[in-house]
Amino acid sequence: MKENKGMKTKIIDFKEYSSDEVGLLVQVVLIELLIIFAVINLITNVFMPAFYAILAMIMFTMAYNNKKIYKKKNMTMIYNIVGIFVVLSTLMEYVF
Repeated sequence: MKENKGMKTKIIDFKEYSSDEVGLLVQVVLIELLIIFAVINLITNVFMPAFYAILAMIMFTMAYNNKKIYKKKNMTMIYNIVGIFVVLSTLMEYVF
């Protein structure tokens, strides 16, 4: 992080972080959002499409992290297939 000379705010310099760290950070944030939406959906089902959208984004992020960081081909394909299945089932249920 860099500090401006006259100000006390900090600017995040994304050049400091590798794509691996950003991918893992995105995955952690999405998992936290998924937990929040899961708790909300226990009370009401209004946010169910958002829940499924976040779940699909997590699957694609996990596929990216498996390919980029852990070098696992088979799990990458499984996460991509599950992500596509979640997207298609959400579209079938809520759009069509």
